[in-house]
Amino acid sequence: MKIKVQLFGEFTLTSGGRILNEETLHSKKLMRMLAYIIVNRDMILSHQKLIEVFWEDDTRHPEGALKNLMYRLRAVMRELGDETYICTLPGAYRWNPEISVETDYERFEELAAKVRAMQTSDEETGRTCEDAIACYQGNFSARIAEEPWIISRTIWYQSLYMDIVKTLCAVYRRGKKWDLLERVCSQALAVDAYDEDVHCWMLESLRGQKKYELALKHYERTAKLFYSNMGIRLSGRILEIYQSLMRESGDVTSSIAGLIRESREDGRPQGAYLCEYSVFRQIYRVEARRITRLGIAEYILMLTVQTKTPVFADGDSEQGSGKAMDALERVICRYLRAGDVVSRYGPTQFVAMLPTCSYESGIGVAERIRRNFKKYEEKYHCQIVYELAELSAVT
Repeated sequence: MKIKVQLFGEFTLTSGGRILNEETLHSKKLMRMLAYIIVNRDMILSHQKLIEVFWEDDTRHPEGALKNLMYRLRAVMRELGDETYICTLPGAYRWNPEISVETDYERFEELAAKVRAMQTSDEETGRTCEDAIACYQGNFSARIAEEPWIISRTIWYQSLYMDIVKTLCAVYRRGKKWDLLERVCSQALAVDAYDEDVHCWMLESLRGQKKYELALKHYERTAKLFYSNMGIRLSGRILEIYQSLMRESGDVTSSIAGLIRESREDGRPQGAYLCEYSVFRQIYRVEARRITRLGIAEYILMLTVQTKTPVFADGDSEQGSGKAMDALERVICRYLRAGDVVSRYGPTQFVAMLPTCSYESGIGVAERIRRNFKKYEEKYHCQIVYELAELSAVT
């Protein structure tokens, strides 16, 4: 008899057309115990070992809880058949060695090892990578992925998956299979949205298909994601791809009406214009030249979120800081004018360009934002401070 086990995505056991899955198992404790026994099916698992893994902090009769859980597990496994799946030994349990098990994660390991060892054609390498990626249905089931005994495996398999994705991306790039490259990048970014290399491959795929507008939007979303959540700017490679996209998209011959149609916003502009910092910097330089030529003054407003206590109300300072920045973004976009330009500048700062605004008016704008942010200060244990400076074209 053979049982097929899927740990990637949803935890599922199948045998002879019968299925045991997360819905059937009901209990997280049952699911975690079963997964642990399967992963360690070549070992004899003592009662003490199982208690240490599953009842480390529970002092209320863990021996009885273990026996009760094992009884329930055996009962629910009858969904697959009447065989004895878990054997009882003196002071221990183990998986029945007469019942063979085929797992998705071990198949994935085999394919990953094959990819690393391959020195063959792109066609064969690509097929093996595709097989491995098809095997990997996402990280382990969320109901078991955070268990201490499996976390290291989860991280390792995700790392293997991303390495295989990048190998396949290179194969698709050499073959100019842009649509396939886009598809595999979309799948990979759903697993790890912060892998900059995969974002580069995604931009390459969209550029290869001449989907310039989609590529530029993807770059803007990526830049905002990295600024907002990690407080870092994108690297030189992705910026080079972005600049080449800008050049290539401008090379497409079109009418002036087409250019206007492509460039303008959908609907009537509302509130300030929010952009990523590289765009803000270019607008700054153009505006600085304009005011120098006209001989007028213009001001830059910097708003900073400062924490009042080391720990936010929700107990997580980084998460609290991120939520405070999101709230400040909403306030800024609502209370600045449609002609003002705003960007995130680092993990705790916004910068805004205020055209046709005097110094006194700029102070008034900053105070209005601070007043409207006050309702968030107690919730996120923070406050807003600001600086106002004259925009300048020279250092």
